[in-house]
Amino acid sequence: MSMVDKTHSLYDFGSMVDKYDRWYETPEGRSHDKQQKSAVRRLLREVAPGDRLLDVGCGTGHWSRFFTGLGFSVFGIDISPQMIEKARSHNWPGCRFEVADAEHLPSTNHSFEVVAAMFTLEFVANPDKVLAEMCRCVKPGGMLIVGTLNKSDPLNLDRIAQGEEPYASAHMFSPPELDKMLAQCGQVRMSGSLEAGRHDKIESVPEEKRSDAFIIAEVRP
Repeated sequence: MSMVDKTHSLYDFGSMVDKYDRWYETPEGRSHDKQQKSAVRRLLREVAPGDRLLDVGCGTGHWSRFFTGLGFSVFGIDISPQMIEKARSHNWPGCRFEVADAEHLPSTNHSFEVVAAMFTLEFVANPDKVLAEMCRCVKPGGMLIVGTLNKSDPLNLDRIAQGEEPYASAHMFSPPELDKMLAQCGQVRMSGSLEAGRHDKIESVPEEKRSDAFIIAEVRP
């Protein structure tokens, strides 16, 4: 197990471990989940037999399960012991989970075809350091997949104004801010609210039901 420093997290997700999974069962949760996964499918590389994916900030394993469904062997890490306990309780084939600090990923250099951080970077104290660790772990020719909450979206602005957690504790990024940070690691392609000419629409979700509350990005180091 790698060194864990709870001060590296902006919010204690262990306090909402059961609520976290239940949110995906609500109409709002299902709608957002569908859009997010559609965006990830559009950006994600094709999966070859034996491909490995590191899920940074895996929580209860919601995204880990999705990635195994695409064919990846998944190693999920999270700083919250409660989240990892919940993830392990599912006993999903193809998933392995460990308590770890994203600033000190427990993996050797260049060991994963894909390294993902789904709604993680906005909840860590040092996103640049976490991103550097993610880049260290990805294989040459591999890719990063990053999902974050969009600071510019009215829904998230309202959540922050109302003090709604965990959103109020997050350090969210606007699309240009995220683009600039990720560009330090490689070539960036994004879905979400971007300037004209760089907006990758999520075609499989009806336009009237789309949300710009999240940003999904692919990085090719």
